[in-house]
Amino acid sequence: MAQLGDNRWGKSEIRVSKIHRGETRDDFSDVTVQVLLKGDVDAAHLAGDNQGVLPTDTMKNTVYAMAQDHLGRDLEGFATALCVWFLGRPGIDAATVNVVEKLWQRVSDTGFLGSGSERRIAKVAVGTGETGTWAGVEGLVVLKTRGSAFAGFPRDEYTLLPEADDRVLATSLTANWRYDPVPLDTTSAWETVRQTLVDRFFADWSASVQHQGWLMAEAVLAAVPEMAEITLHLPNQHHLAFDLTRFGMSDQGAVFQPVSEPYGDIALTVER
Repeated sequence: MAQLGDNRWGKSEIRVSKIHRGETRDDFSDVTVQVLLKGDVDAAHLAGDNQGVLPTDTMKNTVYAMAQDHLGRDLEGFATALCVWFLGRPGIDAATVNVVEKLWQRVSDTGFLGSGSERRIAKVAVGTGETGTWAGVEGLVVLKTRGSAFAGFPRDEYTLLPEADDRVLATSLTANWRYDPVPLDTTSAWETVRQTLVDRFFADWSASVQHQGWLMAEAVLAAVPEMAEITLHLPNQHHLAFDLTRFGMSDQGAVFQPVSEPYGDIALTVER
């Protein structure tokens, strides 16, 4: 006999921008919101009765309406306000809101320049099941031309990779961390985490991507006492040495072939 299992519904990719107007200097927010709800909607699945199903269009409109008073530098606060609102609707047992902010670089009091792939992330979950506050950064692209090695690894009949005591290390970093408790100034905490990640990436010598990730995560936990744990995803964006001796040239070890696929896929979680 068939039974209904875990289910949820929501609205994704809700794009919202907002001007925070000052007398002569403006700030600007550009976020994408996802709302996910759980509740008593068994009848919708089993009998086609939609009385308990809050329309996803209503979720979208709620995000825009609440952005006027609640969307600011505190992304986690905006996500929390949305969660609390949706939990106040009849039949809603749990709400999760994800907010991803596109970062713009200021060039004048009212002008901004797109900053590329980097995004700020916030997630709040309230209600039955998973509850908590998370933050993060994605698309943080970093590269150093020296200060990383990879040697002493096991070899078998299919291993061709040469050992390297100094190599290019590049990654498009994604970091997600959980707060417990939530800091009073989430933007300041986020900026501290990001800067610490960047500083440690360039300052520390590492024996591998795994070692680099540990050093970065360890430093972040020390810098932000409200952080309970952090997960780093460090895809290794390979720059492979290109052998110019095949052309009868002297190879100075300065020319590389960037390879987007396949790539090393490294992730780790560090807990307090």
